[in-house]
Amino acid sequence: MIPTPAAKLASDSITSPSSPAYRPLDIDTLYYTRSMFTLRWSVDGEHLYFETNITGRYNIWRVPSSGGWPVQLTVSDERNDLWDPSPDGRHILYSQDSQGDEKPNLYLLDLTEYTTRNITVTEKIGHRDMKWNPDGRSLFYAAERDIPGTYPIFQHDLATGTVKKIISSDTGDCEALEPSLDGKKLAFSRTRNYQYAGVSVHDMETGRETVLAAIDDRSTSIVGGWTRDNRRVYVTSNANDKGIDAVALLDLKENPEFQWLTLQDWDSQLVDTSPAEDKYAYIVNQAGNLHLYIRDLKGEQEEIPPGHGVVRAARFSPDGKQLAIIHGSGDSPHDIWVYDLKARTLKQITYSLVGGLNQDNFVQPHLVVYPAQDQTPISSFLYIPANIKPDRSHPAIVYPHGGPQWQHYNSWYPNIQYLTSHGYLVIAPNYRGSTGFGREYMESLRKDAGKGDLNDLVAAVDYLKTTGYVDPKRIAIMGGSWGGYLTLMALTKTPEIWAAGVSIVPLANWFTAHENEDPVLQKNDEWLMGNPITDRELWRDRSPIFFADKIRAPLLLLAGQHDIRCPVEETQQMAEAARKNGITVEVKIYENEGHGFVRRENEIDSIKRAARFLDTHVGRQRNA
Repeated sequence: MIPTPAAKLASDSITSPSSPAYRPLDIDTLYYTRSMFTLRWSVDGEHLYFETNITGRYNIWRVPSSGGWPVQLTVSDERNDLWDPSPDGRHILYSQDSQGDEKPNLYLLDLTEYTTRNITVTEKIGHRDMKWNPDGRSLFYAAERDIPGTYPIFQHDLATGTVKKIISSDTGDCEALEPSLDGKKLAFSRTRNYQYAGVSVHDMETGRETVLAAIDDRSTSIVGGWTRDNRRVYVTSNANDKGIDAVALLDLKENPEFQWLTLQDWDSQLVDTSPAEDKYAYIVNQAGNLHLYIRDLKGEQEEIPPGHGVVRAARFSPDGKQLAIIHGSGDSPHDIWVYDLKARTLKQITYSLVGGLNQDNFVQPHLVVYPAQDQTPISSFLYIPANIKPDRSHPAIVYPHGGPQWQHYNSWYPNIQYLTSHGYLVIAPNYRGSTGFGREYMESLRKDAGKGDLNDLVAAVDYLKTTGYVDPKRIAIMGGSWGGYLTLMALTKTPEIWAAGVSIVPLANWFTAHENEDPVLQKNDEWLMGNPITDRELWRDRSPIFFADKIRAPLLLLAGQHDIRCPVEETQQMAEAARKNGITVEVKIYENEGHGFVRRENEIDSIKRAARFLDTHVGRQRNA
C-alpha cells in the first residue's frame, strides 16, 4: 500500500440527484460554453487580458476589470497563448504554434495600433517560459535553438532582434524563469528528465550562477517569484520529508535551508505574489478541489471563496488591492472573478454559459475513495445521471486522465457532462502516478507503467459494481493521451471486462513512440520505463500493439495529425493490428490538430463520434 493523504478522505454519499426539469444536453449547444486560460492585468489595472475560445478558436481578449463587454485583441485560426503585457503597457507578448505542433513563435501585439509582429520567425523550435526584462527592452526565454530537446536561456533584444544565449543547458534544461524586480538577477529552475528540478539564480552583470537547490533524484523545486526586496526567491517544492508540494523561500546563497511557508498534508502551490505588499496567493489541492488563499510572510491568511472546484489562474492587481481569478467546477464552466482584498467581496466579470443551457442540467461529481488491489486508497470523481434508479441496469464509463503525472480535478468537462446527461455513469480515478497525492504516489509507476495504474482502473470497475446502478456487462473505457494508452492496455490485458473502448491521442508502441516523439518526451520515457534496449521486455510487455490480438471489444481511435507527444503513427498501427481480429475499429484523424483537439468543430465532432460509438456498442437507458 502506498501512503497517500487520500487515506484520510471519506467518500460522499452517492445517490442519483432528483431533478424534475432535468433534460439531456445537446452537444452543439454545450460546446458553445466558453473555455478560459491564463489571466493578466493591464499595467494601469483597468483591464484584464485572457485566452478564450468564444469564437471557436483560442485568441486573446480584454475585459474591463470592473466588468463589461469583452473585446477580441488577436484574430487567428491557430491557438494564441497569452504571456505578459510589456512593463510600459504598450504591448502584449503572446505565442502561437502551427496546427498544434507545440513549436511556437513569439509575437508582440501593439495595443495602440492593434498590429502584431512575429519576433522569432522560426520553424519547429520550442520556446517556453517567456518573461519581460523589467526594463522592457528585452525578453528572456528558454528555447531549443541549439539542439532539439535542450532548453538553455536566451535574451532577446527587441530593438535589434539580437538573440544571445546567457545560460547553458549543460547541467540541466531550464524552465520557470523569473527576473528579479530590479532586473539584476534571473531565477530559474533546472530540470533533469523533466522529473526532478533544482533552483539557480543568474547574476545579470557577472554571469555567475548561484545554485540555491541542486538537482537531485528525489525532489522538484520550481521558481515562482521574488520577495519585494529582491533578497529571497519563492519556490514550490516537494524537497521535504513528506514529499508534499509546498511553498517555501530560499535565500540567495549556495544551498540555503528551505523556509517552509505552507507545508501540510495536501499539496500546495504558489500562484502569484503581490507587487505592493509581502503577500502571496497559493492553492491547496485537496483531492482535486483547489482552495485559494492569500497569506502574508507573518503567516496570517484568508481563504478566497468559493472554496471548491478549480482555480485555473490567480493574479494580483498592480496596486495589490484586488485578486483576479479564473474559477470553474464540475457543474460550472470557468469564468473570471475579481476579489477585493479590503471589502472581501467577489465579483463575477465574465459569463461563460450560453443560451439554451440550464445549469440545473449539469451534475456535480461525487468524491469517492475505493481500495486498489494492494489496498492503496484511490481518490476518484463519480458522475451520476439524474433521476435514475439503483437497479443495476445502467451503462458506465471508466475515464482515466492523461499524464500520467496529472490529475482529474473537480473542474468543467463538457464531454463528461454530455455523457452523464445521456445516461452514463462516469468514474474518473486518480490512479497511482497521479499528481496531488505526494511524491511517492506520483513516482510509483516508475517501471510499473501500464500495470499498477491499470490495476487501479480494474478496481474502479469493482467499485462501480457495488453502487447498485451499473450493469457489469455495459462498462466502457475512454481516455485521452495517457488515458488513451490505458484504454488500449485495458482492452488488451483485461479484455473480458470491457464492452467498448474510446482511445484518444494514445500511445500504442513504446519503441516507435520513443523513436518518433519530441526529444523532451524521450527523456521522460526513459525515466519512467528505463532503457529501450536493456529493459526491452518491459517495453514490449507494456506496449498494447503486441497484444492487439486479445482485443474483443469495439474500438474507436481519435488522433491529431501533428501530435508530437503521441505521434499519429501510434493510432494508425493500432488500428491496423486490431482490425485483424475482425472487431469493429473506427478511426478519425484530425488533420489540423496536435495532442488534443482545440478547434471547436473538431471538439464537437470528436464527442459526437464517441457518443454515437458508445450508444451503438454499450447503449443507454434514455433517448436523446
